[in-house]
Amino acid sequence: MQDEQNQAEQIPQATQNTPKEIPTAEQTAAGWRQFIGLLFGFLSDRFSIIDMADPKSTIEGIKKDVDFRGFALWILIFSVFIAAIGLNVNSTAVVIGAMLISPLMGPIMGIGLSLGINDFSLLSKSLKNLGVAAGIALLTSALYFLVSPISAPSNELFARTNPTLLDVLVAFFGGLAGILAGSRKEKSNVIPGVAIATALMPPLCTAGFGLAHGDWHYFFGALYLFLINSVLIATATTIVVRYLRFPMVEILDPIRSKKTQRWFSIAIVVIIIPSIWIFYRTVTNSLSQARVEEYVSETIVFPGAEIVKEEIAFEGGSPKVSVVLFGDLVPENLTMKWIKEFENIFKGELTIVQGENPKDGLLEMTKLVNLYSEGRAEAKNFQDQINQLESELQVLEKQLIPSSLADEIKVNYPGISTLSVGTVQGGITDSTSGYRIPVAFVTWSDMLSPVEVRMKNIQLRRWLEIRLQSDTILVK
Repeated sequence: MQDEQNQAEQIPQATQNTPKEIPTAEQTAAGWRQFIGLLFGFLSDRFSIIDMADPKSTIEGIKKDVDFRGFALWILIFSVFIAAIGLNVNSTAVVIGAMLISPLMGPIMGIGLSLGINDFSLLSKSLKNLGVAAGIALLTSALYFLVSPISAPSNELFARTNPTLLDVLVAFFGGLAGILAGSRKEKSNVIPGVAIATALMPPLCTAGFGLAHGDWHYFFGALYLFLINSVLIATATTIVVRYLRFPMVEILDPIRSKKTQRWFSIAIVVIIIPSIWIFYRTVTNSLSQARVEEYVSETIVFPGAEIVKEEIAFEGGSPKVSVVLFGDLVPENLTMKWIKEFENIFKGELTIVQGENPKDGLLEMTKLVNLYSEGRAEAKNFQDQINQLESELQVLEKQLIPSSLADEIKVNYPGISTLSVGTVQGGITDSTSGYRIPVAFVTWSDMLSPVEVRMKNIQLRRWLEIRLQSDTILVK
């Protein structure tokens, strides 16, 4: 019995002393594969969109929005006028409103859908309707800008003339969001946001502004932005339609399919390349401008002198800077040193204007500086004269109305309840007549009758005429 108990006590001890088994490389790899499989399954379930799509209703909805006639055409015209007014008066809120009601997304998504399902009759119809819509929008906006009294281009107009790679990305992701939202079984409110982000109507109206004023930079720049937005929205639509496996209308043979894809890819690359160059140039100019501004603020420093105007422009990639100094005159040898340093560092041109020595056609800026200085001195003189006149006026009023006058009236006329004495400007129709009249506002005791009050007022007025030696006294 004792031996069995000892054996039972030794079994756990032997178990505890047994070394742990180390997993083999195959077991570790199998564990990782299982973990990755579970993770991939979780992510696939979370990001899956195929089972949520409704191809039939999506195709029907896009086809319905492709056609431009009747109500759609009038809504387009009204949205053009709204956008043109917003661009003209530089109102972002009005432009956003026009983008929300614009029906231009219909034929563009129709182009993308037709390429995704090989429906070439829908492609022809979408292209025709997009051309009609764009033409009407151009002509309508050009007509508005021809008759508009505001001819100066606003910041909202200028912002649509230099599309960059960022606009390409916005159009592409906006198109993805639009077709994904449109293909769901449960519809959402994503489409209005896509219409705002991709901005189809404002570029067309900006192109209309360029057409109306013969400004081809505005015309072609804005048309290029519209082309980018249209092509990238259509491309995103095609990609999503293919991924969601919408039913094909026509099955192309492999050779024709590859040829179509090749030309489509080439067209996209040709459209995107200019935007990449514009983006590169914009970023380069922004960085260069920051360096120039830093150089100007840190280098062009002189006691008693201040930079009142600074203009930076880029011509052929080289900066051209004009700086106007106000205050003490900077020695010429120091300004020449700044100019040479700027030329060596930036390979550009620096012009410094100060005092009465305008250079290189900057006479107008110097005149503005001088006029500003003269205006400040003149304003100070006027203020000094006003202060002096007010002081003299106070002295005259004190001379006209003695400080003890109110006490004298109360002693001579004990029936007065309230009394206020002062002066008013002379003349009834002319407030600049240049003389002042003494006036006394009197309230008599309630014990007096109206006749007695009238007599008291007459007596008081005569007494004041003698006391102040003035023929004109008002008692009220």
